[in-house]
Amino acid sequence: MRSVPTLSGALLRTALMAGLALFTLFPLLVVAGTSLKTMGEVFQSPATLVPRAFVWHNYVDIFVRIPMARHLLNSLFIALAAVFFNLIVATPAAYAMARIKFRGRGLFGMSILVVQMFSPVIVLIPLFEMMKALQLLDTYTALILVNTAITLPFSIWMLRGFFKNIPEELEDAAMIDGLSRTGMIFRIALPLTAPGLTTTAIFTFVSAWNEFIFALVLVSKRTMQPITMALYAWEKNNVVEWNYLMATAVVATVPTILLFLLVRKRLTDGLMSGAVKA
Repeated sequence: MRSVPTLSGALLRTALMAGLALFTLFPLLVVAGTSLKTMGEVFQSPATLVPRAFVWHNYVDIFVRIPMARHLLNSLFIALAAVFFNLIVATPAAYAMARIKFRGRGLFGMSILVVQMFSPVIVLIPLFEMMKALQLLDTYTALILVNTAITLPFSIWMLRGFFKNIPEELEDAAMIDGLSRTGMIFRIALPLTAPGLTTTAIFTFVSAWNEFIFALVLVSKRTMQPITMALYAWEKNNVVEWNYLMATAVVATVPTILLFLLVRKRLTDGLMSGAVKA
């Protein structure tokens, strides 16, 4: 039987965690509630969290009034392409940092950490001028390149930790058995770093899915804009249709939530094991 101090401590911890969970979920509840209201109810006073009548038709309207399906497909294509190119570049770079001794390796690693200290927005104007000179404005290529570049430093540093966790003796034995460096990477290193690759892919996907500022600057064609730009559709003449905007936000959030629910265990394992030697 638990003592009184132990029981009271457990109750206090439970209450604190419940309060923290409520504090975290409250904005999401506001968004979900507003998405099911009429415009009149959105501005009524006093405001209510739960709608008087659930207007589910708001979700139908956003697909009718703007090309929501196209926005979702654009985001999916951009995010998946960014994941592909990110892993193609980050994997060999991270392996080289972890295993290959070359001049400037320490400086290269330090530069990656320094780059992560700054917001990507600082290169927004020169990046716009570069894309304009290359005639890449209003193209998927521009957004794919940008999303790949801004997630690359984290990806390299994360994967470096996973490659360092692989015993060097295992690689030495594989090379003695006749495997080349490339063969050893594909047949030994990559399978052992699967949790790290998954974690990196998820991070890149979510980052590309949620990216807004570069999409706003680099893409003006409605048919090529990602889902984050769909939120702009509900502001006209300084009037915001908040119920439709919140419904759009809910639809934009659902894919990332489902992704986390599907891979939450692998993601947690990947973050924990990658932090050991990162």
